[in-house]
Formats: sequence, C-alpha cells, structure tokens
Amino acid sequence: MFRIDDAEVVDATMHGSAARFINHSCEPNCYSRVIQVEGHKHIVIFALRRILRGEELTYDYKFPIEEPAAKLPCNCGAKRCRRFLN
Repeated sequence: MFRIDDAEVVDATMHGSAARFINHSCEPNCYSRVIQVEGHKHIVIFALRRILRGEELTYDYKFPIEEPAAKLPCNCGAKRCRRFLN
C-alpha cells in the first residue's frame, strides 16, 4: 500500500493476499518517495545502502499503530524486528 497523496492510495487490500507484505522489513535497504514527472505521480524506490546482486529489495511500510486486535504480524527476521507491521 502506498499513499500517493491525501486522495490517492495504491492498495492491494481488496484483491491481495499476505504476499503483498513480502518486501517489508523493520530494517529495510530501501525507501520510497512519490515524485512528479511531467505532471504524473510515480512511486520511486531509493536504496538506503549498497544492495548486493541477488539481495531482496525491502522497505518499511510504516503503517500507523493500531489496536492489538488489528495487528499484522511481521516476519521480516531483522535483528530489531518490531514484531508487527502496524
């Protein structure tokens, strides 16, 4: 899920599965930004560090904190994993 702006969100919630979170990490190697090119908005992924060939691209979804009943478990395996995506 990517928030483009206050009105637009790219979202796989209604037609996606848990696989939509496969690139999440609490210690990511990338981050995303929304940029405009010739009047069109694009999601761009930037590296936070050198990424080795064959290494998975990961980023933090930075979901807002939610009540315990609505928590999405995190399986990223990072040393400092927060245990939940939200």
